[in-house]
Amino acid sequence: MLNISDKQYVQRTMKWFVFSMIILIISFILSSIFSPSLDTFKSIGDQIPSSLDKATGLNKVWEYIINNGFRVPIQMLILSLIPIPFLYCVNLIFTSTITGIMFGFVINFDFHKGSIVILSSIPHIVVEIFAMCFVVSGLFKLNQAIVRKISNLFRKEKKQNVSFKQALIQLIKTYILIALPLYFIAAFLETYFTEWIYSILI
Repeated sequence: MLNISDKQYVQRTMKWFVFSMIILIISFILSSIFSPSLDTFKSIGDQIPSSLDKATGLNKVWEYIINNGFRVPIQMLILSLIPIPFLYCVNLIFTSTITGIMFGFVINFDFHKGSIVILSSIPHIVVEIFAMCFVVSGLFKLNQAIVRKISNLFRKEKKQNVSFKQALIQLIKTYILIALPLYFIAAFLETYFTEWIYSILI
């Protein structure tokens, strides 16, 4: 159905996912050891849009989709148009790092409740990061097309250009058919499943 010409698309996505999980785990371990201050936790909380933080029910689902499913991918797309490799990964790395730090904080603050928070949050976090990895995988080719075209201007021996049009079409397909549905799933998981798991374990 996707008809992806890049045969390494899924493999590249999985590599980004593993990389993101490693960053999350390292951030969690370090924050668990060094115990970030309350001010650090509050500053992290300030990164969450107020509309998302105060929303509930289906309104929260919608706000989540607007922020994570549309705003963040657009930011990543804009960064990918800058001819600097991997600049578009900033959002993915930031999300993984901040999540690990927050998990470490709640564990230090209250081990029992923190463990429940982490356990209940894992499903939506995993799905959200997986969705971001699909976007990053597509942006890789898009950015590569731009970088290759510019770098070839300064090379005597030209490397084969990557089709910008093909990379863009591939990105749009995977975003609409894979990443966006995953963002929808993550939104419902965070709004309903996370709270349900927390309520039965607390």
